[in-house]
Amino acid sequence: MTEQGATFETYSYRVSARFGSRVQIVLRDDTVTVTGPRLSLTFYRLWIAVQAVLLTLVLLALLAALIFWDWRGLLAALLLLLMHLAASGFGAGCLWELANLTAFIEGARGETAAFPLGSAKRIKVGSGWARKGMWLLILPYVAGINSLAEGFCVSFEAPDGETGREVVYALHMHSREDAQALAGLLERGTASG
Repeated sequence: MTEQGATFETYSYRVSARFGSRVQIVLRDDTVTVTGPRLSLTFYRLWIAVQAVLLTLVLLALLAALIFWDWRGLLAALLLLLMHLAASGFGAGCLWELANLTAFIEGARGETAAFPLGSAKRIKVGSGWARKGMWLLILPYVAGINSLAEGFCVSFEAPDGETGREVVYALHMHSREDAQALAGLLERGTASG
């Protein structure tokens, strides 16, 4: 890393760090900052809860269809699955874009999370970004996103900057070279920290 540090413009996946859309990650003076549109913790938890409840209801409807051998359970499961997909898409498409628009209107780049460089762990390039149960909540999308992520997505766990809890950051880089550079900087910071 140079004295000035390293700056990357990336696209953040909608994972537990709560960033989405275009973000900037800066590694400087043993500190990492991520800046971009970010959902509030309350909205994020609500979005996750709605998806979890709907997915559970899908499974229960399928189970009921099997136990009672009734086609209406399959229909209910299909409708609930469509509701799950709509809630997932609404959150991913609208909630973060609203945060992006709000930041734009206010003339800001969004919120910033900062944490020590040495606190990043489980650094991966490619698939593996949908951790801590996220893969289950967005199961219909994981395979497609994994195919796009291969070689481009750098994911890691680090404090979220607001609550201090460990969250997942998943950042899609412009190129494979940028992905390798960011992952290398994070790994060197972890090794020296």
